[in-house]
Amino acid sequence: MMKEKNRNNLRDALNRLPGYDAPEGLWESIGAQLTPALSDQLPSYTPPAGVWNNLSRELEAAAAVPAKQRKLWPRTLAGVAAALALVITVGLGLQSGISSQQKVTVAYSQEVAPLKSNIDWDEGEESFANAIAEIEARNEPKLNILRHELDELTEAREEIKAMLVSYGDDPQVVRQLAKIERDRSDIYRRIIIEL
Repeated sequence: MMKEKNRNNLRDALNRLPGYDAPEGLWESIGAQLTPALSDQLPSYTPPAGVWNNLSRELEAAAAVPAKQRKLWPRTLAGVAAALALVITVGLGLQSGISSQQKVTVAYSQEVAPLKSNIDWDEGEESFANAIAEIEARNEPKLNILRHELDELTEAREEIKAMLVSYGDDPQVVRQLAKIERDRSDIYRRIIIEL
């Protein structure tokens, strides 16, 4: 037997089909058109008389036997014992829960905010500007390469300074800025030597 893959879709589609009622008298006209009547075509069976007699005797015998009365006291006793065990278990659980409650402590501390650095990162920029003006005046390839390196470091320096303004004096950012300043100073020395 093949399993339908889209059974839900098929069921939904069939449920959406419109329903129609048969016109009145249709089934009577179909029955009249059957040449032998339908009841004549179907076989009928009668059970043997012994079947009904046996059923009747069994029902009478069942009615004559009184129903067994069970004693309920063992079940009642078991129910009481179960309830008592439940109460004892809950009581012991609450007792141990109360005695072993966890204690909550609150600890707090104060941290000192880092001091703002008073470093003037723009100190000595006039000497850099003078060196750049001299490089532009000479227009030598070696000096132009050094100026290009200086411009890249200056851009990186400005980005790091913007980070300091945005995020505060983070020691790691300050170290990066100091490294860039050292590299700029090294390039500046090399430019002065070439000039």
